[in-house]
Amino acid sequence: MEKLRLFTPGPVPIEKHILAIGNKQPPYNRTEKFSEFTHELLRGLKYVFQTVGSVALITGSGTAAMEASVLNFLDATDKVLIINGGSFGQRWCDLCDIHSISYDEYNVPLEADVDLTHLSDMLLNNRYTALLINAHETSTGHLYDIQAIGRIARRYGIFFIVDAISTICADQFSMDDWHVDVAILSSQKALALPPGLSFVAMNQRAMARLARGKPKSLYFNLKDYLTNQQRGQLPYTPAIGLMLQLHQRLLDIQQQTLPALVLQHQQRAESFRRGIEDLAFDVSPFRSSNAMTALSCEGQDASETVEALRNRYNIIVAPNGGDLKSKLFRISHMGAQDDDDLTSLIRALRGIAFPETRTTTERIEV
Repeated sequence: MEKLRLFTPGPVPIEKHILAIGNKQPPYNRTEKFSEFTHELLRGLKYVFQTVGSVALITGSGTAAMEASVLNFLDATDKVLIINGGSFGQRWCDLCDIHSISYDEYNVPLEADVDLTHLSDMLLNNRYTALLINAHETSTGHLYDIQAIGRIARRYGIFFIVDAISTICADQFSMDDWHVDVAILSSQKALALPPGLSFVAMNQRAMARLARGKPKSLYFNLKDYLTNQQRGQLPYTPAIGLMLQLHQRLLDIQQQTLPALVLQHQQRAESFRRGIEDLAFDVSPFRSSNAMTALSCEGQDASETVEALRNRYNIIVAPNGGDLKSKLFRISHMGAQDDDDLTSLIRALRGIAFPETRTTTERIEV
């Protein structure tokens, strides 16, 4: 049996020295030493967000950070516009429904991109107070132009919340320069850590909004997090083991530098896409993230391709659900991948596209 190879957009393969940290006994966290450690984490997180603002560290998934953002920065007086291009755009809608936040949707079809002129007209004419978007709609592969959308939001004074979970560290993302008021990240994407931590970054506009609001949740009260973080602590018992792994990963990123990490993801994505150019798979014609590639194939069921990769080659890629189940599958370029992993993946896809080549041992150059 071939080595198990993971190409899912979270969890992703994790470096061995990071995994080894997960085997260590977590320390007691209510100490001065741990407080200093927490402050180091927060400085490193500001670097990956590219912000001088504040970052709240939450033990919970990316959805926890999304919900915390809705609870802390929006209320019944807001009217929100949500960019909905897939299952993660829909999650913003679901959260606003649950918490009784008034919203409209700008639906982005699979074959389309955000029309910036239309978006500008909507924001100008409908008295919206906030705009919610997923920078990278991971279900479809669309990478939205957050820099351009941020300029439009700032022009009209719209509060701008961005789920950047599957783009930060894989693509350029400059929170402050792009006029993002709140940005969200979680641990299991291009940070290349186990799932379980998420982060909410806030600029001064967001901090002012936060100060005016009344807490609607005990666990997700971001004021409480920021107050405790001033002394290097968190209000509830955090995932201490994951924080140890995060600390080392942030040190690694700062040593490598963020631009170099983004370039690494870009080169992986480009190598993969070049390697399948002669196959029948189609890549989204719009802006694609370096984090992953969404593929479709005319006349071929995407879910069957996912199953074939798993059963024949021990390669795990990400399926889709709902209407996209048979249309798209997703290949991640994040985490601890090497040239041999990429070669094996391309060879497997070639074997599925051309079954007579399935047993070849020839190395494919990428």
